Amino acid sequence: MTKLFLISSTAGATEYYFSKKQIEDIYKKYGREDEIIVKETRYRGHLEEIVRSFLASSYKDKLIICLGGDGTINEVVNICLGHDVAVGLIPTGTGNDFAKNFDYENFKIADTFDISIRPIDLIKVNGKYCVNVTSLGFDTEVLKTAYDYLDKDKSLGKRAYIKAVGDRVKNLTYQDLYINLTLANDTTIDLSDEFLISAICNGGYYGSGFNPAPDAKIDDGIINFVTARKFPKWQLLPLILKYKQGKHQSSKYLDEYLIKSGQIKSAKDFLSNIDGEIFSTNSLDFEIKVNAINWAYFEK
Repeated sequence: MTKLFLISSTAGATEYYFSKKQIEDIYKKYGREDEIIVKETRYRGHLEEIVRSFLASSYKDKLIICLGGDGTINEVVNICLGHDVAVGLIPTGTGNDFAKNFDYENFKIADTFDISIRPIDLIKVNGKYCVNVTSLGFDTEVLKTAYDYLDKDKSLGKRAYIKAVGDRVKNLTYQDLYINLTLANDTTIDLSDEFLISAICNGGYYGSGFNPAPDAKIDDGIINFVTARKFPKWQLLPLILKYKQGKHQSSKYLDEYLIKSGQIKSAKDFLSNIDGEIFSTNSLDFEIKVNAINWAYFEK
């Protein structure tokens, strides 16, 4: 197996940090340096160049290990689909929410010596593939505000999300949405209301540790779709705390549906994000793609 360690220069490096030299030294120490290629992204578009070059190479049993966050892994996965390659992750981003689906306790580079490969699901959203969570509403507005804070001061790290929540609580907005869902049992339902949040979940965490879908699994063939309808403003802060901790499932203001596909429409454009990449639209079409890509699990 040939492993490409891909180090994202844009990642926040809050959870872990490993340099090119550190990775190469560890593999050399154990006489395994021939197994790896280590590349660092240096400019816009460089990540895609590196990945496509590796995919086009003659190496057999290719594996790409991304050192980055949710945005990095999303970009790599979208390039790799349709190719004979596995993907893995060392979380060095700011939020590292997708990484919460795996065990990184006491992680070290030597843990990448031995791996197992198993497929995971993805969600196809408006023609693009989502690895972790697609969402719209309050949480995306928080994300945009957090990005604005980080642009001004990257040292804020996860604190940017907390500050952003405080800002958006003062300026709540709801979206009038029409939602059509195909449930896991193949029946369909329609929803029409004012919604604060709608989260389309493959993984269980997003937004720097919020836990909208505590029961979500990345290999169960199911999307966990979570919505929050309009509710009294005084309920917001208690509900945010429960949402953060994954203890909101009993709330009468939130609903969760186990689905295979769905569509969200609005008369007005709304902010949405796929794995943290923000965009504006008035329609989302989404469906689960079962066993869509091979994932590398590090053996400890």
